[in-house]
Amino acid sequence: MINSLKKLIIVGVIALIWISLDAINQGYFGFLKITELEYFVYWLSGLRLVAIILFGWLGFWGIFIGYFTGEILSGDTIIDAAALGILSSLAPMIAYRYWQSATSKNDDFDHVDFTQLCYLVFLHSLLTALFRNFYFYFVNQVYGIDQLTMSFSANVLGSFAFLYLLMFFNRFYKKLRPKSIH
Repeated sequence: MINSLKKLIIVGVIALIWISLDAINQGYFGFLKITELEYFVYWLSGLRLVAIILFGWLGFWGIFIGYFTGEILSGDTIIDAAALGILSSLAPMIAYRYWQSATSKNDDFDHVDFTQLCYLVFLHSLLTALFRNFYFYFVNQVYGIDQLTMSFSANVLGSFAFLYLLMFFNRFYKKLRPKSIH
C-alpha cells in the first residue's frame, strides 16, 4: 500500500512539474516558437529524458499525464493530447532502453561520458521527431522534412539546455549546502 502510494506521488509530482514548466514555457518562452507546433528550443525535452532515466515507467506515466493535462488545458482535443502524450512519453523510454542495451549501461547511469550522453539525446530527439511527424501525417496536419528537422533540433537543443540547467543548479546547491563535519 505504501509502495503504491509512493509510486502515485512520484507520477503526480512529475506530472505537476511538467504542467508547471509547460505553463512557464508557454507564458514566458513563447518567443521561442517557430510555428504553432514547434519551438526553436524545446527545453521540456530534457525533462522527459530525466524523468525516464530516474523513474522508468513511473516517469513515462508522469510525463504522459502532465503532457495530456497541459494540452487539454491549452485547448487541444482529447485524442491529440492523448496520442501526442503517449508518443512523447514513449520516445524517451524506447531511446533510453535501446541506448542502455547498445552501451551496456545500467540504471545507475554511472560512467556515462559526454559522447554517450549525446547519443542518448540524439536518439531520443530523433524518435520524438519521427513519432510526431508520423502522427501529424496520419491526422493531416503539417508534416514533412522541415517539421522533422525543426522538431529534432528543438529537442536536441532543449535536452542539452535542460540538462545544463540541472547541472548548474546541482553545483549551486552543493556550494550553498552546509559542509558536514566528520
